[in-house]
Amino acid sequence: MFINKRNQRIFKPYFMPLSNQDIQYIQRAQTILAENFDKHITIPLLARQTGINEAKLKEGFKELYGQSIHTYLQQLRLQKAQQLLLTTEMSVTDITYDIGYSHVTHFTTLFKNEFGLTPTEWRKQKREDL
Repeated sequence: MFINKRNQRIFKPYFMPLSNQDIQYIQRAQTILAENFDKHITIPLLARQTGINEAKLKEGFKELYGQSIHTYLQQLRLQKAQQLLLTTEMSVTDITYDIGYSHVTHFTTLFKNEFGLTPTEWRKQKREDL
């Protein structure tokens, strides 16, 4: 048990031990996400594809990769967006759909929260820096 800054008790979450097989399943899940970041992949589907239960997949992924599946996928998409912004003339709308988002405003908000600039501003700034 831990005490936070507000003197509230916080219980350490239970962690399921991971077998070598579990680690292989989770690594396979990471590979599937990396290869299919632009598709809609749910955790239940990912668990079925890899042969591990959802709870162990989610907890194990966070343990192995230091972030949730959702955060990992979001980071992959944003990295791909940066690459496309820098190396292509694709519109922000086309990039949004290409990386797996269906709403430009959602993508733009995520991008700005992560990098401090809208995709268009980021592209302009990076190209000026070259």
